[in-house]
Amino acid sequence: MWSKKEPIILWTTAYAPLLMLMLGGFLYRNDLLPHAIREEQLSQMLGGHIWIAEVGFLLAVLGGSLLLYRLVIVWLLRDIGKKVHSGSGGLTYAVRRFEKLPAGDYTFFLMTLLLPRLALDYSSITNFAISLLMIVFIIAVFVKTETIATCPLFFVSGYRVFKGTISAHSREEEAEDPELRREVVLLMKGRAMDLGQRYQVEPLHGSVYVIGQANKSDILD
Repeated sequence: MWSKKEPIILWTTAYAPLLMLMLGGFLYRNDLLPHAIREEQLSQMLGGHIWIAEVGFLLAVLGGSLLLYRLVIVWLLRDIGKKVHSGSGGLTYAVRRFEKLPAGDYTFFLMTLLLPRLALDYSSITNFAISLLMIVFIIAVFVKTETIATCPLFFVSGYRVFKGTISAHSREEEAEDPELRREVVLLMKGRAMDLGQRYQVEPLHGSVYVIGQANKSDILD
């Protein structure tokens, strides 16, 4: 199970595109880059079409960010993924219900990712510092509230994110005591879930669990 270190790494990586754009914009607008790639030199090289360099930088940031996302999430999930998918770890549960996370759950992250970049001029050291402090504060909030389900790194990990209900008991026992069922967030790799199938489930962080096919094909009642 993750400690607080892994969510910090997760969310810091999630904001890597914004951090790179902020830093690049600050260095570029204040002529702090190497002489050969400053605005005046790039404008001369490109015949005044400086937008080509800006688009190239943006594409490089996006491509580098996707690669970084992939590498970090694979590294963070390597141990728990092996346990669940090999059947050597986790407990056996049945999935009673599952659904995709609504798009609205991702709104806060998208707003915090886009608005600082669109609203502020990063030629100012004050704006740059304020934006950096805002990102640190937002990451601290995500870590404190144990929020990782809406992190975009999972989109490039091969895992799908669901809200669901799991249980280690029979339906009869659940009817007598509904609290035997647990409302959780599930990270699953591969095919869609079968509501009658057993699964290996391992806690990841807070109410988030990694789920994989159990070794046995038993059907729960």
